[in-house]
Amino acid sequence: MDAHQSLPIVFLLGPPGSGKSSLGKAACRAIGLRFLDLSTPAVNQLPLETQQAILTEALEKEGADVIALPWTLQREVKSHAWLRRSGMLLALWAHPLEMQERSGSSQPLFTPSRRLKDRSGFGRGGTSCLEFRMLDRSVDATLKLVRIPFDKACHALRNSLERMRKKPAKPPILQFGLDDLVESWSKDYSVKKSTTHKIVDAMARYLVHLRAEGKSARKISEVIDDLEIAGLFLVQLEVPKVSKRLNLAKLFAFPPNTTDFKRAFIDSDIALDRYESNLKGFVDFLKKDADQTTEI
Repeated sequence: MDAHQSLPIVFLLGPPGSGKSSLGKAACRAIGLRFLDLSTPAVNQLPLETQQAILTEALEKEGADVIALPWTLQREVKSHAWLRRSGMLLALWAHPLEMQERSGSSQPLFTPSRRLKDRSGFGRGGTSCLEFRMLDRSVDATLKLVRIPFDKACHALRNSLERMRKKPAKPPILQFGLDDLVESWSKDYSVKKSTTHKIVDAMARYLVHLRAEGKSARKISEVIDDLEIAGLFLVQLEVPKVSKRLNLAKLFAFPPNTTDFKRAFIDSDIALDRYESNLKGFVDFLKKDADQTTEI
């Protein structure tokens, strides 16, 4: 295998004017990484389907270590989960006023906070807007480049790229620390380890999906709690031990889950509503995602 491809691709995200092209090119040249710039205005103006096709072709050719992505593609939240399967996500962020000016766009790119009066509603750090929160939650790391000279920004990006490419990205199960569930559920309930791995992997991939959508850490923590309870109910049943034909979506939609949760864990309508909502979101994800409907 090529030495470059043994390490993860880093996708550079960020709004127009954040420095993806200029900083990405300079930083990669300095440390010998192959850089592909898809964040140009010409690519960004293409239909979303065309952008996805261009990126897919680039990934198949394996000709880049760092890829700067167009803003249109970044704002399609479903793309983030797909990108995470191919590499790691690094966002660049400068002050919105500076990015707006450098972008040359006549349309507002950012939504200021009404409660802030300084720096046109974005604050000194330039992070008080919906666009930053959504971007920051959905990536592996965010490099804030507010009022930083080009050479220092380039140095910071070089360090970030080298750090992110030191080792391959962790699989979803390890990203969320769920690997202990595979062992404990298999041992405690006499379920095949391959089965518990399939269940926990589906849970972890759903969490990747939620993070890619920009869900908060608190929301993801709540989903983890509820999915662990649902998974526990599931492995306690005889179904995973004897059946090879039921898919995960059907297993997690099994009616006793909600009833057992209310009886065995907590008598709270709020907690029960949250549990049912989180479980429904997970089941819907399993039904739509081809990777998750694999039979066990």
